[in-house]
Amino acid sequence: MKNFLLLFPAFAALILTAAPAKIITAVEPAGMSVKFSGKISSGDDVPAGTKVLYEEFVNGIRKRHGFIKLDEEITLTYKMAAPGWYMAKVSMVDNGGRPVVIPGRESGESRGVMIAPEKIPSSLEKPADFDEFWDSRRKLLDKVPVKELTRREIKERSNDNYAVYEVKVACAGSMPMTGILTVPRNAKERSLSAFVFFQGAGVATAVPFGGLGKDAITLMVNAHGIDNLREKSYYSDLQKGKLSGYPHFNKDDREKIYFHDMFLRVMRALDYVKTLPEWNGKVLVVRGGSQGGAQAIVAAAMDKQVTMLIAEVPAMCDHNGFFAKPARRCGWPVFYGFDRKMPQVMQTVSYYDMVNFASRVHCETFITAGLTDMISVPVGVVCAYNAIPAGKKSLLIHPTGGHVSTQRDREFLRKMLDRLTEHLLKQ
Repeated sequence: MKNFLLLFPAFAALILTAAPAKIITAVEPAGMSVKFSGKISSGDDVPAGTKVLYEEFVNGIRKRHGFIKLDEEITLTYKMAAPGWYMAKVSMVDNGGRPVVIPGRESGESRGVMIAPEKIPSSLEKPADFDEFWDSRRKLLDKVPVKELTRREIKERSNDNYAVYEVKVACAGSMPMTGILTVPRNAKERSLSAFVFFQGAGVATAVPFGGLGKDAITLMVNAHGIDNLREKSYYSDLQKGKLSGYPHFNKDDREKIYFHDMFLRVMRALDYVKTLPEWNGKVLVVRGGSQGGAQAIVAAAMDKQVTMLIAEVPAMCDHNGFFAKPARRCGWPVFYGFDRKMPQVMQTVSYYDMVNFASRVHCETFITAGLTDMISVPVGVVCAYNAIPAGKKSLLIHPTGGHVSTQRDREFLRKMLDRLTEHLLKQ
């Protein structure tokens, strides 16, 4: 069952009535053509000399731009050469082209549309030995017993209903699997569903994840296998020092690239949860956003016992999009660009592309994308979604959502929560 939930109307408009300066934009798809209109009206809070920059992007690559006056409307028409993603933006800038910032006000707005998303192909073929390589990683991990190195109850986070633990588990690679485990107290053996959550990009502590009721185990996995609930300086020092720029570490070596060990920890997190006596042996849900969404896809691809995958604006999709016809922007972390073709990197990152992992996903799947997201670009997310074999899967697309707003829009995510509830009821 293939289910695209494309939440854009034929004509969509937003007026920011809270600000004296008003922004009005609209996008209208018609076959392979798209029409965009935008206008920013002047207001008392707009500095003198402000003008409007308009920009037009196709598959995340800027195609046209220019300037108009405040109160002037721009209308753009673009005919797409192939299925893909179109986005346009209007924003306030000064005479030097620098963004105008008005505290508490939006200074610009974007609109996007996806044309024939189900027809967007992957940029390059999956490496012939992709499955062989990752099966060998699974065997490498299996050589390390699933052993709990430490489990410490965090008294200040626990209560009469739930016990919260910081856990550390043996893992292959450079670091153990670490995270925060929450278990309902007095739960019977084989009575609880299990939810495993993965972190987005950056360096931070894992945190307790609640709100799923008395029938669920939750594990929030630390992406780096580092300590949790430490002082802020511990994480800021790592961010500025040892882990600064980690996404690009050893990106020309498929066994040394930073994500190699991160993905081993992803698999080990599931191994660990399945050893808990309270797990019911039936429901295993994985979820994450951005980098966490990529990890969730890896989890579902590498463990057949995962019953549902929820990936919100997943990163690491379509690393080699620059080679697509027509070319498109690559998803985070953008390992190389148009001006720096790097054959060895291109080959390595193909083994870490969610488009290729998606071909191994066979569980129920719910993926989200935002049509103004320039980090987890929606055209790459769609490629990953299309690579998932036929089954119960849904892609929910936010018409104006950016990278953060798509993950935080509660009304938008209600459909995902409804699908999760439906999944739990059927188990």
